[in-house]
Formats: sequence, C-alpha cells, structure tokens
Amino acid sequence: MDEFGDYTILYIEDDEGVRSVNLRILNRMFKEVFEASDGLEGYELYLSKKPDIILSDIKMPNMDGIELIKKIREKDDKTKIIITTAFSDEKYLLDAVELKLERYLVKPLTKRNLIPALQKAISHIKNENRYYFDSNFYYNYSNDLLYVDEKVVELTKKEINLVRLLMKNRDMVITYNVIEQEVWEDEYMSLNSLRTTIGFLRKKLPKNIIKNISNMGYKLKIDN
Repeated sequence: MDEFGDYTILYIEDDEGVRSVNLRILNRMFKEVFEASDGLEGYELYLSKKPDIILSDIKMPNMDGIELIKKIREKDDKTKIIITTAFSDEKYLLDAVELKLERYLVKPLTKRNLIPALQKAISHIKNENRYYFDSNFYYNYSNDLLYVDEKVVELTKKEINLVRLLMKNRDMVITYNVIEQEVWEDEYMSLNSLRTTIGFLRKKLPKNIIKNISNMGYKLKIDN
C-alpha cells in the first residue's frame, strides 16, 4: 500500500459503524485521513485540509453528497472524488458524470472495489503533476524535480530553481532580471555565470529545449 503513503484523504460517512470499519483500512494506507459524519462537516474539512482525495457517501444529513460535490466543483475540478452509496440509482449516476467523479461505488466497500478506485485517483493525480518530455523523461511539478526512468536527475540548487521557473512559465521569455531574482536570489548574477549554469542544465535536458532570446533572456521551447 506504499503507493498511497504520500497522499491525504477525506472520508465522509454518516453511519458510524461503517465509517469506523473503513477508517481502519484507510488509516493504514494514507499519510493522513480526515473524517466527517455529514456533508456540511465534510465541506468545512475540505476547505481547511485540502485533501488529495474525497471518499463520500451520497445520502447524508445536513448536506448530501451530490450537493457537497456540486459546491466543491464550483471552484475546484482537480480534487479526486469517489462517491459511495447503498443504491445503484440512475439519477445519481447521471449526476456523477457531470461532477467529474473518479468512481461511483455501490456499498459495501471492500478491498476489491475500493482499492482500484483509489489507485485510479492516485494515477490521475500523478499524471496531472507531471510534464512528460518523452515516455521516460518527465518533470514533476509537485517537487520541482526531473526524472529519467523514474530516477531523479541530479541538479544543483540553481538548476532546480531555474528549471522550476522555466517549467512554470513554459513558452514565455524569462528575462535576465527575473532569473537573477528567482534563481540567484540575494546573489549577484553575471551573464557569464548564467551562461555557465544554462550550459550545464542543457546537458541534462532534451536537446534544444532551452532557447536564448538575444538581449532578453531564455525560454523553454516545448513542441509536444
């Protein structure tokens, strides 16, 4: 279950007995588990904790699951949400499609139906946090590191800062002044030291991906 250990989940279920059983499973899997007994409490925890995944029942007091998710989706279409219910209802299934849910699970929850749903959610989170240059080479936005064949590319602190700056401003020209402020921070940056850093970084990135814009700065040129 190591694949879940870096993530947080919010579990919302009004049946205390059911919630207690499933919490024992979730607590062994996730970095942190937040629990709520109804939609209103769940929404407040969502706002304060910003979990990676929400696992929520549909029929609950105060605010039901569909109402809760509609409220979340007003401003957030990224958080992964899995709905659980004791009934296979076509109306809810149609609502689920509109609300960009990961999965609609019919109770009881078991490892057979829950684990694949959680794995799917984690897979989507990982892919959204990555930019692939090719099938083996990607940049991870969550930790600002480059990976080749799932191994971290060794970078200096300045190289990490520069990659972060270029990746978060893809296809935009990053001026020398901005690079000095963001990468060199409180140090003085000479053009010679910048060129040296760029030269070393180019050797660690796909060919011709860093483009020099004469007398202005640099940009990351990605064609795919």
